[in-house]
Amino acid sequence: MNKTLSDIAIVKAGHPFRGKIPEDTESNTYVVQNRDIDNDGIIQWHQLIRTNITGRKTPDWLQKGDVLFAARGGRNLAGCVGAIDKPTVCAPHYFLIQVTDKSVLPEFVAWQLNQDGAQRYFANSAEGSSQTSIRRAVLEAAPLVIPTLEKQHAIVGFDSKVKQEKQVLSALIENRAKQMQGIAKELLGSDNQG
Repeated sequence: MNKTLSDIAIVKAGHPFRGKIPEDTESNTYVVQNRDIDNDGIIQWHQLIRTNITGRKTPDWLQKGDVLFAARGGRNLAGCVGAIDKPTVCAPHYFLIQVTDKSVLPEFVAWQLNQDGAQRYFANSAEGSSQTSIRRAVLEAAPLVIPTLEKQHAIVGFDSKVKQEKQVLSALIENRAKQMQGIAKELLGSDNQG
């Protein structure tokens, strides 16, 4: 079934910080910034900074199932919030997508927004010269294909396995590189002495 994002979700702006987001190591609130979502759309929770949330507006605290969409810059990636146990907001260069249609998985929405077709749509709709951005109306009009819930579960499960395999392979490659550095250090270190 073909729909637009606004048919199945509410899109909100990220938290309205003014200027640079100040880090406060004493605070118990966190913020997701552009650098905190990797190229696979995975939120890197361990690197979030703590900050104070100010202003009169009650923050839209992130909840499980929320989808974050990077609206500024050359990477318009989406990431889905999994289990979350700390008060966290997203920076203003994100849109917060809350899926309202119970027949659509938030993880599937994030997956689809990261695929080539959607990425071409965003590239063609981006505005600005030095720093491109996606307007809320453009994101809300993003075309989606919504298969059965069963098929969504299968796609999300397969995507999760692919991401796990990439992490394992990256760890193996990094380990092998360290081994090679150790061999080189041992070999070249002994050559210099003799």
